[in-house]
Amino acid sequence: MSNFGTVRFKIKKELKSFGLQRKLTNVLHSQKAPQSAIFYTIYKCASTFVEKLFDVILKNSSYEFVDYAGAVERMGDRFTLESPAELYLQNFLEQEYCDLYSRHGKIYGPQRFPLDFPGRVHFKHIFFLRDPRDVLVSDYFSQIYTHPEPRNTVSRNEFLSIKKAAQELGIDKYALKYAEEWILPLYDQYRQLRETSESHIYLKYDLFAENTPEFIKRISDYLELNPAIKDIEILTKEANPVQKTEIMKHKRSGKTGQYLEKLQSDTVEKLNRILSGTLADWEFTI
Repeated sequence: MSNFGTVRFKIKKELKSFGLQRKLTNVLHSQKAPQSAIFYTIYKCASTFVEKLFDVILKNSSYEFVDYAGAVERMGDRFTLESPAELYLQNFLEQEYCDLYSRHGKIYGPQRFPLDFPGRVHFKHIFFLRDPRDVLVSDYFSQIYTHPEPRNTVSRNEFLSIKKAAQELGIDKYALKYAEEWILPLYDQYRQLRETSESHIYLKYDLFAENTPEFIKRISDYLELNPAIKDIEILTKEANPVQKTEIMKHKRSGKTGQYLEKLQSDTVEKLNRILSGTLADWEFTI
């Protein structure tokens, strides 16, 4: 080998070694960051508040908030989806977990469908759920009146199909249909994720609606954060989940127990039977 070739070989070897050293150093440094968490929730559960919440409580912390579903929505058709879109996205995130999920320094969410992958059990888990009967009622009005059409073509077609079904079924039949097709499997899969996690916290929507400062405190304590009292007060005013307006606001009334007002009594009885196990699992009263 010529002198030039020998020098070039040594340079390449040194560069490779430097790259490996840098990678090892970065991983070692990342382990000093706090344990990552996944924020599991559901549609119609104060989702517009979640990003504001983490913007505030993660200030001056070592955490970064990561919203993959939001990023996919903003990409529109630049992100290729296949139907059913939510299941396709779930499979994509789970298959690419090595590149997408870090064990340290991240808060992933709002995660509105079950997400599982090797090593997930070692993450912190935050479950923020609403009474499924209220979710069904709120989702019905949202689908018909206020939910914006998704930018992605596949998601938009699915949304329009559900919207048409809601219009044709009416609120009572809609609630019964999606209680079995959507709520039951989702809440049950969340239960399995909770039971197999090393660490978790469960917060009800009721706490958010009735005592927002306590809701913020419990999440902050779980993540070992100390947001300023002034910031908590600002968040509490912005949350303001109970509104007087009804159908034509995307953020609807935000009250708990709406299903008792909007559904017929026999529908409520049927829902209670269908969801009896789910309601017990997540401590909602019948």
